[in-house]
Amino acid sequence: MSKAASLHKVIPDNARPFILKGLALVIGWNLLYKLWLGPLGIPDAQLTSAVQYGTAKLLDLFIKATWVGNSVYINGVESVTIAPQCNGLELMVLYIGFILCIPTNWRRMLLFSLAGSVVIYILNVIRCAVLAEMFYTHHYLTDFAHHYAFKLVIYGVVFYGWVLYAKNAFRNAA
Repeated sequence: MSKAASLHKVIPDNARPFILKGLALVIGWNLLYKLWLGPLGIPDAQLTSAVQYGTAKLLDLFIKATWVGNSVYINGVESVTIAPQCNGLELMVLYIGFILCIPTNWRRMLLFSLAGSVVIYILNVIRCAVLAEMFYTHHYLTDFAHHYAFKLVIYGVVFYGWVLYAKNAFRNAA
């Protein structure tokens, strides 16, 4: 018996569609992004600009903040640069990919996908604004917050969104 055949028998029947959909989505997204979207800068450029704009506007509610190019300035001092890797796209794709792998009705799938993407965007804007403020006032905390604290919070919220979605998904499947 081949390893693939024995692995096929180990995976529960109800998990196979989830795994196959997940693999198809990962392969499809990577091909689409690397061959077409990424070279065109879609949606990275637009999402990065939206995060920069949101970050500057949020900060500007409390202190003088502007943005030029990829950088956000507080009181005329460059405090943070928002790179395309920091725009939240990968996390949104991961979140929506999980949603697409669990069977449920399309309305529920669309609602959770849109709501989750908006929550991820808002959290990312808050994260960038706090990082900018931290860099401006408490530079020594920025690295820890950027690489650990905020990831823990954002991934926790994403996981909670998945739990909420999956909790009743099979009951609502249509």
